[in-house]
Amino acid sequence: MRFGHHQSFYLRVNWLSKAIRMLLEDEQGARFFYDDFGFERIGLGRNMVKSLKFWSLATGVIAEAKNEEGRPINVITPFGQLMHRHDRFIRLPLTSGLLHYFLASNRDQATTWYWFFNEYASRSATNEELHAALTEWTRQQTSKTVSAGSLKKDLDCLRQLYTIRSRQEDDPEEVVASPLTGLHLLHEIKEQFVKRTPELMDVSIEALYFALLVYCQRSQVSSVTLEELQYKPLLWGKMFNLSSNHILDALTQLEADPRYPVHFVRTNQIYNLTVEAEDPYAFLEKAYEWKAAAR
Repeated sequence: MRFGHHQSFYLRVNWLSKAIRMLLEDEQGARFFYDDFGFERIGLGRNMVKSLKFWSLATGVIAEAKNEEGRPINVITPFGQLMHRHDRFIRLPLTSGLLHYFLASNRDQATTWYWFFNEYASRSATNEELHAALTEWTRQQTSKTVSAGSLKKDLDCLRQLYTIRSRQEDDPEEVVASPLTGLHLLHEIKEQFVKRTPELMDVSIEALYFALLVYCQRSQVSSVTLEELQYKPLLWGKMFNLSSNHILDALTQLEADPRYPVHFVRTNQIYNLTVEAEDPYAFLEKAYEWKAAAR
């Protein structure tokens, strides 16, 4: 469980492409983030580079590893490679949806995000209510002391990450914009922080299907019920704030599209979706190719 490692900087829309470029092209290569003077070459402040490393790891774009000498390095993940090849500046809802999925499912490195989208049941709350609930949850989950300041910084950063453009009316190409505001998952109303049900096109049906494939693979199942899709952690209702009607719409879209090998059955008021096994990243490669062909 980790808190406050973003250095109070929310993710900017062009940061992840910078991180990948430095791992590929910098003189330190895979050890760029372990170089005390790397910030001078990337053009960001020292603390911003620490934040960039956190976001790159938390969103699943890079991972930690060791080289042949046993020294720590960072490697670009399969998702990071696909993003760099097909949508490095995060213009597609597919990429934004995937970044959110990896972040909100990352319990170890982005604990507050995991808690907010998977464990916290309320649809709206004040900052004080969120802080109290997160404090109690962390107390139950770990014997280690987590400072109130770290939790507050996480909640402030979470709010900025999903609302900063809508509050400041940033241009989508502005470097200060967050790549996750276009998902429309959260908004603020009179000091209330509100979970918002997005349009399916904003979170991308392909991102939803990828999340489903990952869930089935890890859980070793080939089917899920509507109730599971709505209420289980790491699935659509929790991760993407989707209502039962939106989930039904998504299932109908998937079943109507021959590219998705699924079968949706309604029996005795029980809705069940059977999913054909497929490597999630093989599907993701195809999904990006579909997007490229449609341009």
